[in-house]
Amino acid sequence: MEILNGSEIANEIKLRLKQENERKNLVPSLVVIVVGDDKESLVYAGLKEKAAEFIGGKCQLDLLPASISREKLIKHIEDLNRNNEIDGVLLQLPLPGELEQFTEDFLSTIDPAKDVDGFNPGNRGRLYQGQAPFISPAARACMEVINRTKGSLSNWQITLVGDSFDLIIPLAIVLTKQGSRVSIIPDYKKATLPASDIYVIEKGDPLVFNDQHIKAGALVIDAGFHWNQGKVCGNVNRDKMGELSGHLMSVPGGIGPILIAELMNNLCQAANR
Repeated sequence: MEILNGSEIANEIKLRLKQENERKNLVPSLVVIVVGDDKESLVYAGLKEKAAEFIGGKCQLDLLPASISREKLIKHIEDLNRNNEIDGVLLQLPLPGELEQFTEDFLSTIDPAKDVDGFNPGNRGRLYQGQAPFISPAARACMEVINRTKGSLSNWQITLVGDSFDLIIPLAIVLTKQGSRVSIIPDYKKATLPASDIYVIEKGDPLVFNDQHIKAGALVIDAGFHWNQGKVCGNVNRDKMGELSGHLMSVPGGIGPILIAELMNNLCQAANR
């Protein structure tokens, strides 16, 4: 299989946004709220900060203690909503401890016009009607890869493995509306995958998928994330794809960088408005 380079695609997207912002004299402004001191969350927030600066924007990291109350976090988001100098607001997930049970409350508080993650429940609902101001960056990243390798989003047989609200559900909606035939397997338990033109695999054990699961000539997007023997990997074992024809976007260096680039796309869209 031909291995697709997510970093190259992401850099192309960010460079285009940088050039467009320079031409328009636009400085998009993003706030990333990080609650607690989870190292992984801080790393992701830092990557978003670097991407925003690269495209000529600004990024403010709001580092809040894990002990913050539900009420204070909601008020903090509301204050950001009212700040006209801020174009995009996102809450780094998952939240620590007892705050996690209130995730939907916090996402509902983010102004839909600043919801560059596309996670506000209202925006997620508008996606069904084709009226959402933002599509989640993870779904946009997969759409970008499909367009580049398959030429369009329509008329394909597509299998999605997973059930997440940030990737699988919005991607299924968009692909269905574009005319593709979509099968969703919420969780892989050694089930037989339908023969498909495109696979997006978010759930499964580390490196569990190989050439026995995949139709020849398919596009495979690995959206899993695991630590395995001290290394980052996904659900697809690229070393066991054999001589199978097609395209593979593997982990690491696959969909992750494109996701951040598509977040910047949403941010610029918000700033242009």
